[in-house]
Amino acid sequence: MIRSAKLCLLASGLALTWAGARAESVGNVGVVNQTARGTPPGQATYPLSLGGGIENRERIQTGSEGSTQIVFRDSSTIIVGRNSSVTVDRFVYDGNAGAGSQGVSLVKGVLRFVGGGVSHEAGANVRIPSASTGVRGGMALFATKSPCGGELVVIQYGLARVSNSHGSVTLTRSGFGACIYPDGRISEPFLVPAAWIEQLDASLSSNPGQAGGADVLPDNAEANRRLGQGRPPTDIGQPSRATGLDDLNLIWTGNSLVQSLSGVKNLPLSPPNPSPKPTPIPTPAPTGGLP
Repeated sequence: MIRSAKLCLLASGLALTWAGARAESVGNVGVVNQTARGTPPGQATYPLSLGGGIENRERIQTGSEGSTQIVFRDSSTIIVGRNSSVTVDRFVYDGNAGAGSQGVSLVKGVLRFVGGGVSHEAGANVRIPSASTGVRGGMALFATKSPCGGELVVIQYGLARVSNSHGSVTLTRSGFGACIYPDGRISEPFLVPAAWIEQLDASLSSNPGQAGGADVLPDNAEANRRLGQGRPPTDIGQPSRATGLDDLNLIWTGNSLVQSLSGVKNLPLSPPNPSPKPTPIPTPAPTGGLP
């Protein structure tokens, strides 16, 4: 009896451990270069691998040669640059109802957020050390250190509202950003110089020789095909269009969308649901003796 009880307790402990290790994933790794690691809550740090699952409250860290892209269940993505630390605060999404919530924290480094189902409906929240940014429907770039002398938020497409205890600003024009100074003040929106964007974008891109684990690398023709309806506007300089999206910002938007779509395409397919095994037909017991 005592031995049976001990075995039951051991089995229960193993079941709880297995359940904790198999927490539901909220997204997958779409692109990964070396020195990119994840730390799920209460678990050990491990190297990220292409297609691996990411949990709520998991911390993502990259080294000097590392970068990664996480694709969430609503098709939104985050691209984490080199020497960065990001935490997936929360992600909940009901695809049938089109509702959910999404929160990500950039502790240090550079992050690009490309919105999906959640941000197009309720909006997503991206936190940096000195401010919180609500992103509605679009794409934004975040950096904890930047040429502005503080933290930087740039809206590339859509709308972003940057706020903290000192106030708030709303970014509605593509290519405009806000600087959060060391004393917490938030600048008025300004057109971010192309050189700044190029510098930050370089931190997000793979180094020469790195493919992010992808089997498919789009060339220019493939990039244009994949952009589809998501391609940024091209009527720059026309009288009917407001200024604020220069040529480099346009290229940056296209590259961002292509990287995100490429990451989604390179995710391994989910295995099909196994077919139920046929129920074996019982063999009738013999009714008489051997012949």
